Amino acid sequence: MERISNDIQVLMNAVELKVENFELKSGEKIIAYLSEFPTISGFPYKIILVEASDGNIHSKFRQWDTSYNISQWTHGIYNLDRLKIIIDEKILSIADQTILKNELSKLTQIKLPESIRDEKAMILDGSKWKFGISLANKNVDYVWTASTEKINLFVPIIELIRKQYLDRI
Repeated sequence: MERISNDIQVLMNAVELKVENFELKSGEKIIAYLSEFPTISGFPYKIILVEASDGNIHSKFRQWDTSYNISQWTHGIYNLDRLKIIIDEKILSIADQTILKNELSKLTQIKLPESIRDEKAMILDGSKWKFGISLANKNVDYVWTASTEKINLFVPIIELIRKQYLDRI
């Protein structure tokens, strides 16, 4: 039996689970990720950078095709089992792999902030962002709607991740 709801929050929770559900192959490990979940409208997505057992790094992309699904659900009744998810995968160029490794190496040398969320800002209709990296000596995960200047430490990696799918996000 299919799951049906008329609650937009239930729909968005189902979308988040579906977008974040990547299947990894044997020997693969996630080294960085970025996701954006708009609160009002848009195309929620997540991009992960994965290192394969052979050392090559590639990106995997998942995005909810919001316009397709919403056009199918004209009466505000959502089929949670028929979410259309766009999937893609690319191998990072040698240049991008080098940049990524250099940036990750720099981050292992410093103390990373516990949070990059601006606690004083109030955003009513912004996106919820998630970013994480896996380093040799630590793993960090950040969530924010408004960030502090501390995000600048991660901008080169965030831009590299987003660059892989600029035509889609």
